[in-house]
Amino acid sequence: MTVRAVQRTSLVDAATAELRRLIGEGEWPVGAKLPNEIELSKLLGVGRSTAREAVRALISAGQLYSQQGSGTYVASATPLSDLDRRLRRAAVIDVYEVRVALEVEAGSLAAARRTTADLKALRKALAARDRAGSLPELLDADVAFHRAVVVAAHNPVLTEVFDSFLDALRAVATSLTTLDTGEESTTDHHRAHHDLVAAIEAGDPDGAAQATRRNVEHTLTQLRQG
Repeated sequence: MTVRAVQRTSLVDAATAELRRLIGEGEWPVGAKLPNEIELSKLLGVGRSTAREAVRALISAGQLYSQQGSGTYVASATPLSDLDRRLRRAAVIDVYEVRVALEVEAGSLAAARRTTADLKALRKALAARDRAGSLPELLDADVAFHRAVVVAAHNPVLTEVFDSFLDALRAVATSLTTLDTGEESTTDHHRAHHDLVAAIEAGDPDGAAQATRRNVEHTLTQLRQG
């Protein structure tokens, strides 16, 4: 990793700019976990308080998000636009209704456009979701799985919009942890993920759209009932 030396004038701003550059250049892609505060301060050559303020600045800008007990993760490769900021302030259910439409289309496109590399990534993401041993692991694996589907659609605008929803999606997932979903509903939700991958692999856009709708509408129904 090539890191530019941080100047001693306006250290917080300089450290923030350096973190933003590293994220923008893909050193930490969307979804990646940042080093802890001590490691970051050593990496940037600044004090821990400066590293902490730089991270806070990027959290405020929407490029990073903090997950209690887990760490800090990349939410966006670039600073948020005004639209992105509005999305993050929108009601969770409003954002999720848009997500349903977005992912149904993404699933359909993925079935028509997926590559061998996409299928490999989808199987890997599905396996990670299946073996998640805790709720935080499942939430992270689920977001990663759905992003892999969107990426397989090969539409950069869909991917960008989905990435702008990441904070809201995690907020949805957290809000649902206290809801009783029922064993039958949970089993069907799990099966829908496998059906989605099977439809994409088979090149079946209609089947992928149906599996996606079963998948994401499961959560939307919970939100409306909760």
